[in-house]
Amino acid sequence: MLWRWTLLLLAAPLAGGCGGEYLLIGPDVVALPGENAPLVVRLQRREFWLYWPPMRDAAVTFRSDGGELRCARTDKHGYAVTGFPAPAEPSVVRVALHHQDELGYAAAGHVHVFALSPEVPIVAVDMDCLPLGGNQAASAAEALRRIGKQAQIVYFTQHCSAAPEYAHQALEKAGCPAGAVIPWEKDAPWYARNPFRRGRDCPVEALRQRLPNLRSGVSADAVSAERFNKAGLRVLVVGHTRARVEGAAYFKSWTDLSLGSSAEQK
Repeated sequence: MLWRWTLLLLAAPLAGGCGGEYLLIGPDVVALPGENAPLVVRLQRREFWLYWPPMRDAAVTFRSDGGELRCARTDKHGYAVTGFPAPAEPSVVRVALHHQDELGYAAAGHVHVFALSPEVPIVAVDMDCLPLGGNQAASAAEALRRIGKQAQIVYFTQHCSAAPEYAHQALEKAGCPAGAVIPWEKDAPWYARNPFRRGRDCPVEALRQRLPNLRSGVSADAVSAERFNKAGLRVLVVGHTRARVEGAAYFKSWTDLSLGSSAEQK
C-alpha cells in the first residue's frame, strides 16, 4: 500500500501540469502620454511540480478597458511583445491578457501602462528597502505621500516585479502612493535573475534617457543609492548605510525624510 501512495503523491503534480496550468505575467510599463508603449509578457505552462517551461508560438491577446486590442505570438522563450497606445493624458490603464490553447485551457493576467507627464518631476524609489511593516512603516508611507504631492513615483524592485500586482497590493496596504513597479537586478545572484531583465542595461538609466524629468532617487541601501547616482539622479539616502554618494542628501530616518530634515549632504 505504501508504494501506491508514493506513486500517487509523485504523480499528482504531473497530473496538474497536464491539466493546462498556465502562467501569464508581465511587468508594469512606463510611457509618455500617447506613446506606443512596448508590452512584454511571458507565457509558461506547468509540466511537473516547479517546472514551468515557456510556451512557444502561442497567441496572446492584449485588451484595454477602453477597447484597444492587440495580439502577438510568443517566441521560443515564451515572450510575446506588442506595442500598445498609452493614455493620451497622464494616467494609468489596465491591459487584460488572455491565452487559450487548442484544448480549451486558458490563462489570464493583466499589466498596467503608466503614462507619466513630461512636465512633472519623477522620483525613483528602491521598493526593496521600504519598511512596509514595523515601526518605520507609517513614516516611510508619509514621506512618500509627501513626495508624491509634487512628483510622480516609480518603484524599482528585484521582488514581485514580474507579477507586480503583489507589489501594488503591498504598497496600498502600507499606505504608499501608487506608482509603476519596474524590475531591476540591483545585486541579484545569477540564480535569482529576473526573466524580464535579461540584459545588463540599467532600467533607471534607460528610463532617464526617455524621461529627463526623472531627477531623484530614494534609497536606504548602498547599492541602489550608487546605481541611482550613476544614472545621474540626486539621491536621498535614508537611515544608517555605508553609502557615501557625492551630492546625496542624508536622512537619519524615514521620519526625518517625511519632515524634510536632512542630516547632512555630501
